[in-house]
Amino acid sequence: MDSAAAVPDSALASSTCAHCTREIPSSNIALHSAHCARNLQKCEHCGDMVPRKHMEEHYDEKHALVNCSGCKETIEHELWDLHKRIQCPQSMLTCQYCKFELPAIDIFEHQDVCGNRTEYCQPCKKDIRLREWIGHEILLHAKTNVAAESSSARTMLEKEERAPVEQQEQQRNQLLLTIAITVIAVLIGSILFQKKG
Repeated sequence: MDSAAAVPDSALASSTCAHCTREIPSSNIALHSAHCARNLQKCEHCGDMVPRKHMEEHYDEKHALVNCSGCKETIEHELWDLHKRIQCPQSMLTCQYCKFELPAIDIFEHQDVCGNRTEYCQPCKKDIRLREWIGHEILLHAKTNVAAESSSARTMLEKEERAPVEQQEQQRNQLLLTIAITVIAVLIGSILFQKKG
């Protein structure tokens, strides 16, 4: 026998609360509606249902306006941390190549120039642009580094001075993954910033 057939239709039915517009089992709608209308209020800014006694606190935490001293823009309190860390053109960001701090409005132009500087690659015996360095290391020297690490790891294991090779490889793989994700995020960010400008 089907379990849904055993339950009466009235127990499965639901009604929409006129105050919060949530679907409530029909058997509880009268009690819910009375409680909801007395205790909850719809925020006129975001539409969230907020306890009446917390409405002022909700407004202060989410919707109160804050003036940014850097760019003079007015931002809702809820977005303030994001604005001052990332969105404000005057927020200070660190160059990924030289670690120099600059206002966000200048960082992409600076990194474009700074990333074109070169550094000498000892194994290749040639200069590599800083913006290409991580990819260069991963693509061209990963196999060489793995072989060198494996032989030195074997020696170290025999002397019991290092962790197992598997742990070293896992740490190296985690580092390479972190570097790759960072590079991709920076590239996407610079593309989006250039499209915005």
